[in-house]
Amino acid sequence: MGPTKVVVEGNGLYDAVSGKLIKEGFASRHELEDYVNHHYLVLPVVDNAGRPWSLDGKPVYCLRGVQYETVSDERLHLARCPDCGGMGIRSDEFTVESDCIRCTACGHEFDARLEMMET
Repeated sequence: MGPTKVVVEGNGLYDAVSGKLIKEGFASRHELEDYVNHHYLVLPVVDNAGRPWSLDGKPVYCLRGVQYETVSDERLHLARCPDCGGMGIRSDEFTVESDCIRCTACGHEFDARLEMMET
């Protein structure tokens, strides 16, 4: 059992599963993130422009380093785009040599394994 997954609506935090209000009245994004960091909550992953990642209309969360999952705890093979920070999804191309990922936001294609080796 991990932290409670939440979504932001207006200036309030809501439980992503039940929709129940957790807290409202945040004056800034910084204040909201500070609250989340101190109360065992997790926000959806966002790109560099602040747009939350969404897969099939549901938010995506990162709980364990680079392990991404849905609200229902389904693990996903995703990667962060090195250009825009968007959600990268594995291409349908099945080859052993490559792990080709395409960003859903900007269309950039990259190899997640090569990106890790370069950093």
